[in-house]
Amino acid sequence: MEATCNFSGAINVLLDTVAFYGSDAMVTQGSGQRVAVVGGGMGGLACARELVRLGCDPVVFEAGERVGGRCSARLTRFGWFDDAAQYLDLTELPLPSPLSGEDEPFAQPWAPASACQAPTDDDGPPTRPPRIVGLVGVPTMAMLAHGMASPLEVRLRSPITAASRRHDRWILELPDGQVDEDFDALVLALPAPLALPLASPSASLSRALAAVRYRSRWVLLLATEQRLDLPGYREIQGAPIERIAAMHGKPGRTQDGMQRWFVEADAAWSTRHADEDPETVAELLLDNLAEHARQAIRPRFLQAHLWRHGACVEPAPTPRGTSSLWDADHAIGACGDSVVASRVGLVMRSGTDLARSMVGDWSMRGSLDTSPRSQRQPDRSALMAAA
Repeated sequence: MEATCNFSGAINVLLDTVAFYGSDAMVTQGSGQRVAVVGGGMGGLACARELVRLGCDPVVFEAGERVGGRCSARLTRFGWFDDAAQYLDLTELPLPSPLSGEDEPFAQPWAPASACQAPTDDDGPPTRPPRIVGLVGVPTMAMLAHGMASPLEVRLRSPITAASRRHDRWILELPDGQVDEDFDALVLALPAPLALPLASPSASLSRALAAVRYRSRWVLLLATEQRLDLPGYREIQGAPIERIAAMHGKPGRTQDGMQRWFVEADAAWSTRHADEDPETVAELLLDNLAEHARQAIRPRFLQAHLWRHGACVEPAPTPRGTSSLWDADHAIGACGDSVVASRVGLVMRSGTDLARSMVGDWSMRGSLDTSPRSQRQPDRSALMAAA
């Protein structure tokens, strides 16, 4: 399909965190700065990827059992559902041009079918090719995150509970004690309420994060053997449903005759119903979906869940021309949907932007250290004694 050719190289761009390879001023090989990235969502992974490209040595700490944040998937007895982000909008990324390269097997462009779309006879009238909305993971959105994380040092099930600054180094705490090394810099790639306790050494960053506001989002996952008269993807104006997406219509998904639908409620409706039980919410959203489909729906599977911090409605203000926050005096920064809207492409751009700000600042200050890590690691016992 021609649309696929237009996306040639898009995955390579994704895996390189859509870096501007021609920006010589930003590229400094061998700096070796050891950076702790707290949060293994797409913003944290993008930041870590760019730090690696710029010669730094990041490690990603993720509290959960998987990376990806909103690029997540849920397995049910009726197949996989992308239960948060539905696609990656490449127009939101700082893409270099022209692109070249081969598509990777874990991601493909997605052109959702329109309602009632069916193949035509060879001699029938030509049909308009479906519009590509973005890039999807194959077989789930989670594969985008796995591809991003594959070359990185990632520590799963590692919730950082405290962070302190001692002798220009960052000391991190886990539930069972201190992390066994210290760091040159700290990146907070978390929702603001989770990042705020770790940002306390930086007054400016703490003030910015304290002003961030989120709303929760209800999501409905539905499987049915019926053929619903709905497009493969639609954004809807008006409550309660804000958008729908057909899992069975995405590339690389199982085609078993079962229709699998993702239904997302808007933020205001989700807030009003935040205290409802999932069963009640599922029935309310099912009724509204049936109105859009103009038919009764008989689900084989129906499940609702609430995404806390599902939508950032008031991000922290950032300096003009940037999409991240960096406190150079304390070597701490924030990226992701604490400073941008809750969309995967913007979150990845924010992470990439923060990495470039950090290395650019270190370059100007002349603080890039090219000595081996073993030679410049402070003695932990000496640090603790001094504290």
